[in-house]
Amino acid sequence: MEITREAVSTNDPPRPVRVTVLGLFDDTIDAEHALVALRRAERSAEQVSVLVRDRGADAVAGQDRQGEVARAVVANALSAVSGWLLGLAALVVPENGTYLVAGPIGASLASVRTIKGDQRQPDRTEPGVSVDAFGEIRVDGLHHTLTEFGFRPDEATYLQSRLAAGSALIAVTTSDAEQLQATRRLFADHSAVHIGQAQTLDTVVTEAEGLLAVAQEEAVRGDVVIADAVAPLLHLCNANAPGVITPASCGAPIVDEHGEEVGEIEDLLATGVSGEGGPPSTPRYVVIGFGGLLGIMRHRIVVPANLTQLSESPIRLTVSKEVVRRAPSYDPDMPFSRREEMAINAYFGTTPYWFDAKDENR
Repeated sequence: MEITREAVSTNDPPRPVRVTVLGLFDDTIDAEHALVALRRAERSAEQVSVLVRDRGADAVAGQDRQGEVARAVVANALSAVSGWLLGLAALVVPENGTYLVAGPIGASLASVRTIKGDQRQPDRTEPGVSVDAFGEIRVDGLHHTLTEFGFRPDEATYLQSRLAAGSALIAVTTSDAEQLQATRRLFADHSAVHIGQAQTLDTVVTEAEGLLAVAQEEAVRGDVVIADAVAPLLHLCNANAPGVITPASCGAPIVDEHGEEVGEIEDLLATGVSGEGGPPSTPRYVVIGFGGLLGIMRHRIVVPANLTQLSESPIRLTVSKEVVRRAPSYDPDMPFSRREEMAINAYFGTTPYWFDAKDENR
């Protein structure tokens, strides 16, 4: 049953109300168990937000402070659900630390930018907003994002302080009254130290959904730095999304530039949507497996798709077997982050596909 608000006019039907319910967990293991329970309850990943401080990255000085998402996931004991969370990224939030985030709240936090003073007159009484000596409006991204999702400024301040101290925040944004009550019970059952609830404007949720659909890229513009993010790629050979068609090349052998067999294609990592009604998927990386016995000690690497000739039979690489087998290893159970993409492309001397896309849009 949906939560609804009254129609604006008698001719309009009642509109659903979005509510964000959150749980704050002092023990990361409790947070992990709550996330696993949400996944088992078949909560849509688009609804679920996570914010947790990555103290391992905070302890490192300089540029390396920007940590890797995969390491942060393991360090924070969230690996059990990392493949399910959407918009998974590591953010450097000034004066707040480095955070592992996911979902609509995480995407909104990642989008926080410095606003030029000449764009609008600042409301100096607005929580989390200040003006620097150069006339730029500075936004305390964490506090601002929480208040945008409907939480009172005093509660946002409390949540911000608890997150800074190491607590984990999990939230679900929904218009379903039964889901709302079930989520509150689930958080209580998993030892949440605080459970909050706020009505979230449709415009905020819609904007967050749009942000989740866009690739998070490494950025230094604005106050919040996207240090690393999980690549939003479809797994075409292990597809569990509706409308995704499994290519015939899955499981096929692949040979090197000399015709020597290298291994088998275990997966194709692609952008786009495969199937009727959507744009065709575009393979960006080819996962190749070789060695091992019955899956034990199997070695996997990722090759940029532009180094393969997928339309040929047999499928052929444009590099040698020796080069491929010395490539960085790939773990299908871990998030495939932008930093890993950069390392793979640096190894093969290629350019990430999203660099090309940025150039085309200029």
